[in-house]
Amino acid sequence: MQLTVLASAILALAQGALAIPAKAPALDVTLSQIDNTRVKAVVKNTGAEEVTFVHLNFFRDAAPVKKVSLFRNATEVPFNGIKLRFRNKGLTDDVLTTLAAGATFEDEFDIASTADLTEGGVVTVRSQGVVPLTKDNKVSGYIPFTSNEIELEVDGAKAAAVPAAINLLDRRTKVASCSGSRATALQTALRNTVSLANAAASAAESGSSSRFSEYFKTTSSATRSTVAARLRAVAREAGSTSSGKTTYYCGDPYGYCDPNVLAYTLPSKNIVANCDIYYSDLPALARSCHAQDQATTTLHEFTHAPGVYSPGTDDLGYGYQAATALSTSDALNNADTYALFANAVNLNC
Repeated sequence: MQLTVLASAILALAQGALAIPAKAPALDVTLSQIDNTRVKAVVKNTGAEEVTFVHLNFFRDAAPVKKVSLFRNATEVPFNGIKLRFRNKGLTDDVLTTLAAGATFEDEFDIASTADLTEGGVVTVRSQGVVPLTKDNKVSGYIPFTSNEIELEVDGAKAAAVPAAINLLDRRTKVASCSGSRATALQTALRNTVSLANAAASAAESGSSSRFSEYFKTTSSATRSTVAARLRAVAREAGSTSSGKTTYYCGDPYGYCDPNVLAYTLPSKNIVANCDIYYSDLPALARSCHAQDQATTTLHEFTHAPGVYSPGTDDLGYGYQAATALSTSDALNNADTYALFANAVNLNC
């Protein structure tokens, strides 16, 4: 009997050794200062296998997106760029990056182009989150990333000389109002957003605790109240088409739509803009769990706007797999978590 147990133990150890998984996929970001507010990021695939991911809202994106978080005296500096929502299937190759195991790419950008750093002084810079993995040009999972933390001694006068990435007086097109089929689609989306957000708020307050925990990783009454409050605020904004806190464009006033972008928000000005594929690619309401549609895209964008509910959300986890892997604190600050939760409540997922 003792010999049998010993043999079994040895076999188990051997099988365990053979079953050691490959190094989990992850991206390591090394930040360094080039000059004053100009920063370089070196992104490395530290996993054991090649990965392909979406670089929208990430390093290598040419749009003025949030690549890093900036802090002064432990308080985050407001972000003055844009936050994009992109489609999760049919992605074009130009927004995908493939990195072999151990491979790197570099991105250089000026943090003063999307933040007011004219005060100067010490600014702390760091970045972390997840980016969507893809297979056959469709979001299939996620990969985490984290960076080192650097402190910059910013020259405020030099920072003031850096052109703002978005000039509100230099729009490519000025859309005064919506008309035709787009106006009809947006009005329908706003009505649906009111219904979805109110239903999701009620579910957050007193609905299924297991569903709430699936998305927000807790059942605490305080967290449920916070989620409900943001969703109620979204419903109020969606129902305020002649007033409200946001300006909503049927088209692209700043030129940041591309073939993959559904909509974007400029949080610093509480501006939301729809792109062409918002109308051509999305149904008014999804018929399947975790799918994108016009109403939840509008809901997603409204959560970004601090005028609707402060602070506005970030894009910390995109899609169901990434969003449901976040901690409670990150889920509360993640736009897609609210959109996915509203979809789940609506379809009883």
